[in-house]
Amino acid sequence: MTSPSANEPYAGYGGYGGPAPYDAPGAPPGVDPTKALWRRIFAYAIDGLIATFVVLAVAAALGNVDTMDARRCPDDVDGDRLCIDLTSGTADDDDEQILLIDTDAVLIAAGAGLAWVLVNSVLLQGATGATVGKFITGARVVRPDGRPPGAWKALGRTLMLVIDTISLILPLGLWVAMFSRGHQRLGDMTAGTYVVKARYAGRPVVLP
Repeated sequence: MTSPSANEPYAGYGGYGGPAPYDAPGAPPGVDPTKALWRRIFAYAIDGLIATFVVLAVAAALGNVDTMDARRCPDDVDGDRLCIDLTSGTADDDDEQILLIDTDAVLIAAGAGLAWVLVNSVLLQGATGATVGKFITGARVVRPDGRPPGAWKALGRTLMLVIDTISLILPLGLWVAMFSRGHQRLGDMTAGTYVVKARYAGRPVVLP
């Protein structure tokens, strides 16, 4: 069997075919396969929206949600209910509302959100190299040899988001990814992974 040439698109592990020949050539000379920052940003946005929807949907389905016209949460809220102040706090804010929801529903919703993150970012991404967001935007997480990262490396990348999302005008991970060779955020450096365009997944990562 002959390996595809560097200029020939590969239709294997990138989302379209069977297992990739991991000894296949990398990206064409001079092409950076990791130059996919916008794909990554939109993928995170999509994954975040899905996680938010999961949390809100579970909370709304399980919790008794009430809104009341009030400037701030009262001191005598029942212990089994959580009060959220929806007022912006500005003096000219006429929309003075609070939201009351069952505490148990909030805890279950938070658990559902965490479960979704584990399934999406650890299990799915570990096995295929992509979260739902990355599938949509055409990005893949790979090891240096082009293989999907596996669950443990995907877990390490996910845990490092605690540091990567620290905001210094922009998130710390984005600053690092913009200026590091291979566009690795701290999570990638810890796990030894790269994020590449989907068409280069399954090939060794060769940086220009």
